[in-house]
Parts: sequence; structure tokens; C-alpha cells
Amino acid sequence: MNLAATGAAGWPGTQGEPGTASGVGAGGPEGRNGAPSVRHIVSELGLRVAADGLEMHGRAEVVSQMCVPGSSTLRTSVFATWADVLSGAVAGQALNPRIPLTLDLEVQLHDGARQGDQIAAVATAVKIGRTVLVCETRFRNERTGALAALAYVSFIASPDPRHVFPDGFPSLAHISGQLTEPLAERIGSRTVAPGTVEVPRRPDGLNASGAIQGGIVAFAAEEAGISLVGRSVVAEALTVRYLRPIMIGPGRATAEVHGSLAVVRIADAGAGKLTTLATARLVDAD
Repeated sequence: MNLAATGAAGWPGTQGEPGTASGVGAGGPEGRNGAPSVRHIVSELGLRVAADGLEMHGRAEVVSQMCVPGSSTLRTSVFATWADVLSGAVAGQALNPRIPLTLDLEVQLHDGARQGDQIAAVATAVKIGRTVLVCETRFRNERTGALAALAYVSFIASPDPRHVFPDGFPSLAHISGQLTEPLAERIGSRTVAPGTVEVPRRPDGLNASGAIQGGIVAFAAEEAGISLVGRSVVAEALTVRYLRPIMIGPGRATAEVHGSLAVVRIADAGAGKLTTLATARLVDAD
């Protein structure tokens, strides 16, 4: 996952190539040296996490700050980030003590979710191979029982021998936070021009290696497509392929739209390198 591999979702983790690390790095409200860490953006997405063996469970309430502007529809990038947190914890336990790196992340909406919905999620490993681990995360509306979204995330164990959990995979104790402003404002994103969005490299949006957290990268892809369409749309399908980490920043997402299909390329503007490829199928939001 692109963030923390501790079940303490939202605490910065380690990021590397070819993807982003799903390992928890610091793991918890204190940093590596015992000093208090900044409140991480991802920890404010309200996800409460519990482990059941290699299966991870999560619960969250959809609040207006998580929704597509001008609508009550949950952003697909929030589903992507929740899936990253849960499946990254599954991968971290399965590959312990090695740190998993994300190859790609896909979210498909079914009913989606709206403001006020209570969402329950379960992440499981569907393949644990020698080189690749694949996780499935199912999101359901707790009131109706309907499938809200389905996500798949693929991982490899980092080939860097330094990328290990020294004391084994961390505990999954986690206290969720809550957004108090729209997600775009909390991230500090800005629309440079229709179809071009930048997200800054800030201490509260990084993983432990200092790269922009992967859920924020997914947000940038989604936001670039929305900004080009110019109305309230949601990504009915979102696929993100991580090529390398964004270590300098800002992350600059540039979208082109062909009918309902948005194609997005994300670069580390400071390094001048392509970091991420994404596609999104856009439909009108409620």
C-alpha cells in the first residue's frame, strides 16, 4: 500500500520502486524516534481497523468532506485509500517481516456510497505467491447489505533487503480521525488548469520514506479528471499503476478525457519523472 502498513491506517509507511510500500513504517501516533508525529491526512478518513488472522476488517462513516464537490457521493479515491490500508495490512502480515510494495490498485463501484452511509469492509488475500500477493477488499453498506465497491490491490515484497519490519509486523491498534474540511483542501491540492492538478509534498501527506502517500496520488488522478469535466462526476472505475515514488513534488496529474474515459499521467514535477498511470470511468454523481 502506499501508506502505512501498520493497521494504524494513515501513519506514514515506506515507499519504493516499482510501486509504493504498503508497510507501516513509523506505525502509530509516535514517530521513529518517539517524537509525536503530525496528524496524517489518511488517518482522518475515519477508518476503524480490526484484524481476524490474515483477514482485515474496517468500518467508516461517509461524511460530506469525503464526497465529490457538489454532491453527496463518496469519492472513489477514498475507497481506494481504505482498500490500500486494509489490503496493505494483509500483505504486511503475509510477507512479514518483508515490506510489500504496491504494483497496482483497482476500484470498481457497484452501489457506491453517500453521505451518512456506514460502510463495512473486509480485505483478504486471494493469492500469496513467491513474488506476487493479490488482495481483494469488499465494501458493503451496513444498512442495506448491498455491495458498495470492490477493490483489488497487487503487491510484491520489496527486493531491498533493508525494507523489513525490524520487530515484525506492527500491531494494528488504530484510532481513526475525522475530516473537518473538504478532502481537496485538507490535502492542499490546486487546479493549475482544467485537467491539471497538483498535490504538494507535505509532512502530513507522506509515508515514512518521505514520498507522497499513494492514496493522495489516487486522489490527484481522480481530481484531474473531475476538473477537466467541469461538473460533479464520480469515478465508477479507477485503476492506478504505481511506477515510482514522488520524492520531490509536487505531484502533477494531467488528464485527458475521451467520452467517459479519463486517462491520467502523474509526474513528480520536481524530478521531472513519470510516476503513475491511471484511468477512470467517469459518470455523473448523485
